[in-house]
Amino acid sequence: MSETEPQETPAEVEPTTDDATNEPQKGNKEARYRVERNEARTERDALAERVERMQRAEVERLAGDGLSHPADLFSLSGNELADYLTESGDVDVEKVSADVAAVLAERPGLRKNSPASDPTQGSGGNPGKPKLGWADLLK
Repeated sequence: MSETEPQETPAEVEPTTDDATNEPQKGNKEARYRVERNEARTERDALAERVERMQRAEVERLAGDGLSHPADLFSLSGNELADYLTESGDVDVEKVSADVAAVLAERPGLRKNSPASDPTQGSGGNPGKPKLGWADLLK
């Protein structure tokens, strides 16, 4: 052998045992299952938070029909999101509208403002001059 060629050392040689290549170790398999379980739990928790945010947004959207600040429904009624859900997890529209009506009965100033407009100003007050046609000219 020449001096320029590197010699192969025993550390560089791969072990060739049948146990290592054919069957993974039991500890690695269990560790993989634990990692997958933890990832699934993390994903489940993230999805549950997302559904809760969507349910809360739906309750606030329904409360926005009557309240100027829909988030006030939770603080003024004393209810939590779970109080506005049915057994199947859907938003109970009647419960939301009943609580909105109760809050507005106590505090009418929280009602959604209606736009103040005067129809006589701007577009509808003055009808303008009538248009004359040929029949009006021949009279």
